[in-house]
Amino acid sequence: MVVVIEEEPRTGPADVSRTLTDAMERAGVHPAYVHAVRTCGFVLTEENQAELTADQVRRWDEALDAWFDANPEA
Repeated sequence: MVVVIEEEPRTGPADVSRTLTDAMERAGVHPAYVHAVRTCGFVLTEENQAELTADQVRRWDEALDAWFDANPEA
């Protein structure tokens, strides 16, 4: 008898980001922030802003701006 053991599912950064943003949506977080996390792959907070590079902060701001530009009624 041959027993086949399937590999455990692997979770990559995209899976973690999707899980996080899905939870953010369910929690009622503003869609602009959900968009920024999906675009950037990280969350910018007051607590971690000093740890991020200037480029990361710029990308975060641009992602928020892009969402608001695409959703002017919000």
